[in-house]
Amino acid sequence: MVTEARMAALAGALTDDAAVHRYAAWPDDPVPHEAAEAARVGALQPADLVVALSFGTLVAMAAREAHGLRAKAYVFLGAPVRRLAAEGRLGVLARQAAAAPTLFIQQTEDFTGPYGELLAALPPDAASHEVPGDDHVYDDASGLAQIITRWAGAPRRISTNRHV
Repeated sequence: MVTEARMAALAGALTDDAAVHRYAAWPDDPVPHEAAEAARVGALQPADLVVALSFGTLVAMAAREAHGLRAKAYVFLGAPVRRLAAEGRLGVLARQAAAAPTLFIQQTEDFTGPYGELLAALPPDAASHEVPGDDHVYDDASGLAQIITRWAGAPRRISTNRHV
């Protein structure tokens, strides 16, 4: 899967000691169940840094809120802002920003929610970084790694979570 390869490339650009989470539903079911995946992720070993992309951001936030996922820091790429708004769950972004050090990276015109919409949902002091784009493809592993490393420093153990 393309996204799995992208997340593996990003994890590799960040550290030699990384684990890429694979959804239980795959490959048989292309649509993972958010609550079930959050429960699985909540049972993982604590990590220095959790990096999640798109649907994975929903899973990671739910795992932290309801299933005990604890990391020193979180990085969320391409958070599906418009989905959260449509479902009346936009507040989860602000709760995440308040609960743990979290960096939100969003494309300027990401079709799942552009950077400006993300900023409007976050507290003023939340860490965020705008990257160019509108396709919801976060594939510049070295550029993203530089952004993340500047924000968090060089992590020793990373658990990456991918999206559907």
